[in-house]
Formats: sequence, structure tokens, C-alpha cells
Amino acid sequence: MYGCTCGQLRFLHVRLGPNFAEAFIETIQAQACQIASEKGNPMSEAKFHLSDAMSRLVVEHTEDILTIRDADGRIRYTSPSFQRVLGYKQEEMIGETGFDLIHPEDRAGVLEALDEFVKAPGARDSIQYRARHANGSWVSLEVVAYNLLDHPVIQGVLISGRDISNRKRDEAVKDQLIWELQQALAGVNTLTGVLPICASCKKIQNEDGNWQQIELYIRERAQVEFSHGICPECTQLWFPEQGEQ
Repeated sequence: MYGCTCGQLRFLHVRLGPNFAEAFIETIQAQACQIASEKGNPMSEAKFHLSDAMSRLVVEHTEDILTIRDADGRIRYTSPSFQRVLGYKQEEMIGETGFDLIHPEDRAGVLEALDEFVKAPGARDSIQYRARHANGSWVSLEVVAYNLLDHPVIQGVLISGRDISNRKRDEAVKDQLIWELQQALAGVNTLTGVLPICASCKKIQNEDGNWQQIELYIRERAQVEFSHGICPECTQLWFPEQGEQ
């Protein structure tokens, strides 16, 4: 919440964007350069610790999962958000790959992509997959990976993962609505051509040569229903006494 120049209080929702991991990398690089260039300066150590503490504070409180994996896929570090998003404690995941948590339908594709990814130092890529929560449910994740195996400080694959389950559910609802609309439109038949109709009783001759009431004929070929009433002209013709009232 913050104060507006008009004097009103307004609510502001702030969330770290997709470039969070890139900013984290830049922070680490800046710290490494700072130590190298200012080594021997008594103030440099204090500056570094302040910057390091601020970075750790941001990492530990972001909603995104931040992990660093070795070349074999094992997790060397993961942020506390791993537990908030997937329900597993940090100490449970350190030294593990977590591949068994990937949905069976997504696992082969993820492992194949990771195998190719570690062969390209400096590469950046993204992928979406489902992971099993500690409570047994499935969480949809959007993951952005950075190959920093050659980085002098990180020496691993930096992965930033975001929970997109709500977005996936919204997309599924929208897709379902579109499908239902398409099905409804597909069921609407358009009446075209010449219809043989009786000039007296107004029945219509169908494709089999049989005569049907016009309401029944149209109802079978279009999603419409009829409500019956009587028009003023027919009221005057058949019920003249009511027309005079």
C-alpha cells in the first residue's frame, strides 16, 4: 500500500518478473568482480557482505523456485520457495535429482532436453512440465534454465521455476468453453433450398415424401423451440366475440 499524490491510499501488487534469475546472475558476477578488484581494501569485504545479504534475502522470499544443479542433474542448492511451491524441504532435495517428481508423461521430454542443454555452456532455454507435490497433487511449472557450468562462481545449471497451475486451469476452462461453443455451432443446421409446403395446412414435405407439421420439421433440423399463441387476425376470425371486447 502506498500514498498517491491525490492523498488517497492505493494497493500495489509487486512480483518479481521472469528476469529475476538473470538479475541474480548479474549480482553474483558483480560480487565476484568486486572482490577481485577490491581485494585488500578493508571496506570491500563489508560491501560484499551487505550485497550478499540483500541477494540472499531476495532469493529466500521470492515466489519462484531457484535451484542450482550439477552437470549430472543433482541439486546443489534450492531456495526455500521449493517447499512453499512443492511441499519438500530444502534438505530433502539437496543431493537429489528430483526427476522422480516429474509427471510420467513429461519426464522423457524433460530429461532429453536437460541432457542436450548441459552440452551447451552459456545456453538459455525454457520448458513447461508437471511435478508432484508432497501432498500427491500435480503442480504445473514453467522453468527457465541457464547453463552456467563454465561460470567461475556458480559452476552449475541455474534454474528458475514458477508455479503456473492457476494459469493452466484458466486456459483449460477457456479451451473447454471454446470446444462447447464449437460443438453448439456444429449442431446448428441451416435450412436452405426450396421447401414443399402445403398451401392449406402449411405442412412441409420431408426428404422421405412424408408431410410434417412445420414446427416439427424445423425443430428436427435446427435448435429452436416454438411457443404457440394466436395473432390478432386469427382471433378476429375464429373468436369475433373476443375481438369486440
